[in-house]
Amino acid sequence: MDGIPPERAVTDSWPALHGRPVLRRTVAVGLVLCVSVAAALVVRGVNSLTAGRVGRETDRDRAELLAGLHPSQHPGVGRSYVPVGAVYTRTPDGAPIAYLHYRVAGKDVGLGDFLRAYDLPAPGPTAPLPADLTAALGGDGPAEAPELLPDPEPTPTPSPTPDATTADPAPPAPAAPPGLQAADPDAEPDADADPTPDLDDETPEPTPSVTLPPTPTPTPTPTPTPTPSLTPTPPPGHPQTTRRIYVATIPGAAPGAADIYIRATG
Repeated sequence: MDGIPPERAVTDSWPALHGRPVLRRTVAVGLVLCVSVAAALVVRGVNSLTAGRVGRETDRDRAELLAGLHPSQHPGVGRSYVPVGAVYTRTPDGAPIAYLHYRVAGKDVGLGDFLRAYDLPAPGPTAPLPADLTAALGGDGPAEAPELLPDPEPTPTPSPTPDATTADPAPPAPAAPPGLQAADPDAEPDADADPTPDLDDETPEPTPSVTLPPTPTPTPTPTPTPTPSLTPTPPPGHPQTTRRIYVATIPGAAPGAADIYIRATG
C-alpha cells in the first residue's frame, strides 16, 4: 500500500548478516547467552547482599520468642510445633504479653513429645484459665485445665556444724615471765634446802595472770533454697518473661492429643 514503509528486517540494519544464516544464528545465540549471564550475575548479587539477614519478624514470632517456644531457642530439637493461634500485644503499662494456642494430634506427635521438645514439666493440678487468655484466643478454650508446674528443686544438704574433734586446737599457754623458772612437777624435793624462808631475800614480784579469750565456734552459713519457676531464658533483645501453660486433653481423639494454652508476659 502507498504511504506505508516496508517492514525492516534485522539484516537491513546489519548488512553484513544479509544472506548469511549461520552468522545470524551465531549472533542470536551470543546475545541470548549474554543476557542469561547478566541476569545470573544480578540474581547472585542480590542474594549476596541479602544473605545472613533475618526476615521480617511477625507477631507470631514475637509471641513464640516471648514464651520461649521459638524454633531458634531450641536449635538442637530438630523439629518445632506451629501454633494454631498466636496473639502478641502490650498491656496498658507497655509490657509485652503473648497468647499462644497449640494443638497436637496425638500418638507420635502427642503431648509427651511436645513437652520433651520444649523441656517442659508434666501437667499438675487443674486451675482456671485466665480470662484474658481465653478472650485473646477468641473464646476458644475450656474454663479450666491442668497447669504445668515446675519440677521440684532438690533440697540442699546443710553444711555440718564443726564439733570438738574438728574445732581448732586451743592456743598454747603463755611462757613464764623472764627471771622466773617454772616448777617441774616430777622433780624430787631437795633435802638440804632450808624450808625457812630468808627474810633478807627480796620478795619476788607476783606473777601476772593471763586470761585467754574463748575460742570462737564457727557458725555455718545457711544455703538459700532457690524458688522454682517456669521462666524461660529470653534471647538477646527480648525481656525476661513469666509464662503459664495449661493442657487440655481432646475427648474422643487419639491418645496424647491435647490443646495447649500459653500466656506469657514480659
